[in-house]
Amino acid sequence: MPSIEMVTGLLLAYRYLIIVPLSLVAQPLVGMLSGVLARLGYFDPFVVYGVLVTTAVCGDMFWYWIGYRWGMPFMTRFGRFVSITPKHVEGVKKIFNKYHASILLISKLTNGVGFALVTLFTAGLTRVPFGRFVMFNIIGESVWSAMIISIGYFLGDIYLNVNNALGKAFITVFVVALIAGIFGVANYMRKWVFSQVESS
Repeated sequence: MPSIEMVTGLLLAYRYLIIVPLSLVAQPLVGMLSGVLARLGYFDPFVVYGVLVTTAVCGDMFWYWIGYRWGMPFMTRFGRFVSITPKHVEGVKKIFNKYHASILLISKLTNGVGFALVTLFTAGLTRVPFGRFVMFNIIGESVWSAMIISIGYFLGDIYLNVNNALGKAFITVFVVALIAGIFGVANYMRKWVFSQVESS
């Protein structure tokens, strides 16, 4: 995952244009830092929100159509490079018909830890109706993006109201720990889902 310093520097240098490619690599980090920078006056939070949601939903539709159009041949040839393995696809397929709405929503909370892509790909592979797929992804992404931007905005507000270096350093450490915690919880959720599948 890109470092906080690198992402912050890119956001300040290229502003809204860089949010699109960066969010495809590390969306939680980009969303939170964009929220911080919005509170500091560098971004419009509503523009950031629109860019994040639009980019994520378009990316989700891309992986859906990869699964829908090329499915098994793609997984066989390229799946190992993007953590889409036969074991994971078969696991998701076992629970997809019954729980695909919940799984699609949960996948929005596991961006960047290997569960989201296999879920999106499997949605296309198993022919989840495209309209239903898009609806749940928009709902999940709208909530997720609002949450991570709001966290960043709130932290930026605290940062502006802290007048000493120690306080600002504490906030910086807190941001790092919070981001690590989000990825840790997401990784736990991914492992839990697959453990439930394997035990069924």
